[in-house]
Amino acid sequence: MDGSRPAPGRRTLTPAVLASALFAACCAVGAITFVAARGGLQMPVAPTAPAVALASPAASVTAVPTTSPTTGTTALPTAGATSEPSLAPSAAPPSFAPSQGAPTLDPSDPLLRLPACPDLPGCFEYTIQRADSLSGVASRYQIPVSTVLALNPELVDPSVIVVGHILYLGRDPFVRLPVCVDQPNCSLYRVQPGDRLSTIAGRYGITLDAILAENPEITDPNLISTGQVIRLPHPAT
Repeated sequence: MDGSRPAPGRRTLTPAVLASALFAACCAVGAITFVAARGGLQMPVAPTAPAVALASPAASVTAVPTTSPTTGTTALPTAGATSEPSLAPSAAPPSFAPSQGAPTLDPSDPLLRLPACPDLPGCFEYTIQRADSLSGVASRYQIPVSTVLALNPELVDPSVIVVGHILYLGRDPFVRLPVCVDQPNCSLYRVQPGDRLSTIAGRYGITLDAILAENPEITDPNLISTGQVIRLPHPAT
């Protein structure tokens, strides 16, 4: 038995195979020509999301608990409070005259390191810092607490001051008050919520009798109303 294998027959291209190859080549050339004529292939692009503007959070104001100079108690700010008493001076009535001149300060006076109040000689603006207290600021600038309270009658509660607000300082408790138009050494004061005539007298170093003598329309020292304007005579120097 012969173990040799016969050589495989050589494959030949038939007319059908040649026709198929020619047809495929024509299709490929046609497809390429069609795509080129339409500007080439264009891939879909995902739509771009529109930019979203984010609102910036509102600046928070921190209330600083401070120790009252009179009672020694510490007041804490109310949680969730959204508004604080403003320290800006209230507008004066048209009949008010500008404040009178202020005493000359020594060049070494620490108040001169602070910005001056616009149009109020002898008045200075201090921006309340964290951990400040009313008594601490008064001591730092060598001012009696009563004078600080007189210069800031808008303070509803002297034991609570607000970081970032303005505290007005000076040597003369009358520098933020308009003057009486008909009398020297006299200032006009607008009664604030919670004021008592005796408290006002103590802040400005005036006797209660002197205030009553200057305001004869006040028949009862315990009956004054918020917004009422009273005349304050300056104490003799």
